[in-house]
Amino acid sequence: MSDSDLADEVRRLHAELDEVRVELDEVKQLLGNSGRGLSRPTRAPWAAIDADDGTVRSDSESDSESDSDAGSVSRRHALHTAGVIVAGALAGGIATVATAGPAAAATSYFDGAPAINAANYSLPIGDAISATSTNGYGIYAYGGVAGGQFQGKHGVIVVGTDVDIAINPSGNPPPSYLSTAQYAGSIKLDSTNVLWLCVESGTPGVWQQIGGLGVAGAYHAVTPSRVYDSRLSTYPLNGVLSSGQNRTISVANSYNTTSGAPVTSNFVPAGATAVFANVGVVNTVGEGWLAVNPGGTFGVGASTINWSAAGQILANGVALTLNGSRQLTVVNGSPGSTNFFIDITGYWL
Repeated sequence: MSDSDLADEVRRLHAELDEVRVELDEVKQLLGNSGRGLSRPTRAPWAAIDADDGTVRSDSESDSESDSDAGSVSRRHALHTAGVIVAGALAGGIATVATAGPAAAATSYFDGAPAINAANYSLPIGDAISATSTNGYGIYAYGGVAGGQFQGKHGVIVVGTDVDIAINPSGNPPPSYLSTAQYAGSIKLDSTNVLWLCVESGTPGVWQQIGGLGVAGAYHAVTPSRVYDSRLSTYPLNGVLSSGQNRTISVANSYNTTSGAPVTSNFVPAGATAVFANVGVVNTVGEGWLAVNPGGTFGVGASTINWSAAGQILANGVALTLNGSRQLTVVNGSPGSTNFFIDITGYWL
């Protein structure tokens, strides 16, 4: 449609709007004289345009003739009230308009089924419904079975200035309380802020925990790098770890394996909860073992690496929990002594 045609369409809509106002006043007068307008239900009347066929759905398809008249006026009123939007649609914008009747629009409340029914068949692309709010929700939907259903090449595309998707936490973990049929692909955030994914449909279905405060987070594999070597004097704490001693070290930065010079700062980033590491012992003396704990934990619950004779070089791959400062505490609770090193191959964040 050309610009001149578009301008003519807008002028036509404005002209018809004046006619609608006259008709609406006449209908109001007729209803007032008959008294029937006073006997209507107290809920807000509505008239939504079905964008599939252009008909108007009012609060009762089987109402009296006066209801039909009111619905007709509501349809025209809705179209002309949305005149600017319709004109934009003709120029390739929103292809269809679905809106409430005068009373519903005034109260911001839809009462009926469907409240809005909109379809878009324009090419190459257009919006069936477009909603914008500067201080609230663009679209807010609540339903007894489903708040909203979406189907298309992309079911839902969300872009938020702060958060793209937000889920309100509620209820207990899904496997412990669901008594109705659940479907694979459902996501639930319980009241403890643990995120769950339904992986098999059923009652209550099979659920897996995929995130939350009680889990380590996602695993990030890295190129193996050294974060500590007791044989090199470039580390602030160095030397043989003797029987009964402990040493708290940081795994935040990586270092050159030969010189001990710093290589990468924040190699293990702030916020990491655990690392996967190779813990090695070198130049062992006697028999012994080391326990590697989160930083600041000095008790021994289990050994991390063991040696059985002098002069051994051994290594063990193990997952290690960090404290909030990205530290580990190495405890030698054995009668032997040794140098040791730690290489990191990945972390959880």
